[in-house]
Amino acid sequence: MSGESEKYRVVVIRPLILALLPQLLIHYMDKRNLAFSLTRDNVMGFLGALFVGLWIGLSILFVKYLWIFSYIIFFILIGSYGMLILFNTYVEGIVFIRKKCNSCKFRKLIIDHERIHLGSNVSERKVWEMLKKVYTAQEFGVYENGTICDYCPIPARLIEEE
Repeated sequence: MSGESEKYRVVVIRPLILALLPQLLIHYMDKRNLAFSLTRDNVMGFLGALFVGLWIGLSILFVKYLWIFSYIIFFILIGSYGMLILFNTYVEGIVFIRKKCNSCKFRKLIIDHERIHLGSNVSERKVWEMLKKVYTAQEFGVYENGTICDYCPIPARLIEEE
């Protein structure tokens, strides 16, 4: 799966990323979300352009009251996310991964999982069906290794029977 030529970038979620893109906190708050990505379709591209337009429009409207700070405030609230969506849709896909999961033995599986979501709007069940054809629980040593995080859903997904 990792040999596919689709362009993507893996971004480790750090405090600076969360400060510039506070919308990512919605995904980051749930510990079961080891990684996440945004879909790459034209609707998302339109939404990103709409957010950038709102950033510029609202900044111009509020510059009378907040001076240059209106551009900064609305950039953080709306503009940065709009630019992220545009970049993700038209330049290269972005996979956000937790800092702890970046050094995990499941990293390759996590990234492949998100790459499938980047390329299509496939359900979780279908994604795991595809991944189970490539990865096995024995390959990762799920049965004998006790160093897996308590909240990690991957071992249970690999072990569960259809």
